[in-house]
Amino acid sequence: MPVFAYQSLNSGVQVDHGVAASNSQRFTKSTHTNIAKSDKPWMLSMPVAEGAAPDVPVHGPAQLLPTAKDIYKKQGRFTDKVFLNLVEGKARQTHQHLIRSLGQCSVLVYGELDGNHSEWQSMQQHAGNLLTATSTGKACNSFSVHTNGSGSHRFIQAGMGWIAIESDGIRALFVHVPNSVATKKDLTRKFYSDIHSRVLQSEGGGVIDVIMGDTNQPSVGYTQEVVSGAMGQSFAEFHQGKQIQPEDAYQRSFGGTNSNASKKYDVAVYNTNTVKIENLVYLSQCVDVAGASGAAAITDHMGIGVKIARV
Repeated sequence: MPVFAYQSLNSGVQVDHGVAASNSQRFTKSTHTNIAKSDKPWMLSMPVAEGAAPDVPVHGPAQLLPTAKDIYKKQGRFTDKVFLNLVEGKARQTHQHLIRSLGQCSVLVYGELDGNHSEWQSMQQHAGNLLTATSTGKACNSFSVHTNGSGSHRFIQAGMGWIAIESDGIRALFVHVPNSVATKKDLTRKFYSDIHSRVLQSEGGGVIDVIMGDTNQPSVGYTQEVVSGAMGQSFAEFHQGKQIQPEDAYQRSFGGTNSNASKKYDVAVYNTNTVKIENLVYLSQCVDVAGASGAAAITDHMGIGVKIARV
């Protein structure tokens, strides 16, 4: 059964898609400030092996870390080199958490990251082989699809705010729904309806099985409702409600997946006629920072992972 994961970075509107476009953006700092309100250790940092393939299991216990206090106030922002290392480390952490909870990750997709840019090429050693990367202009409108060494993976189609791929016979749509579209039901419905038509008409395309990513939805259940109407299929959401305990968090939960934990933007919905979600996990916005004895937020949205099976 394939395991899909999505993680959005917090990138800007720069036409240069390098590391600087994603480094220490305003909402990332807001996320860190919000998470740092608690003094208790909470983040579970898994052991990793830098020289190994990222989806190779690394055995050992997790380290329990607090949020690194005032790290953004002290230095303003990370250097681009340090920030790149943190994103790479987060990718390896993602693989290790998914291995333990869902199994080896088949496809790891990054929103707001252009893997074709030379500064992001090293991500292939930490996230997995680059299947494809797309962009519609700005850094925040980019996607990168990383895969492991096994299975069958194929790019289908992409456009503004979305990319569709097929992995082991399951068609997955990853989205970063534009803010100008996400809260207006007629525009959101058209967004998904147009994607549905393009994927159906693409060579090797067909009915979409699962949709996941940063929906920017205004309320819980919105995406499930709009997608079902737009695609003429019954879609359901595996994770109900707003309260979320990330897989890399110990005895700590959040009221949303966005920067201030108030909105559940990051969701996965699935086509009940074709597939079922065996399990779903969230991952926090944080990663451990060497020398800081704590964790720092490096993006403003939680990551999400799902294990999918055909019905």
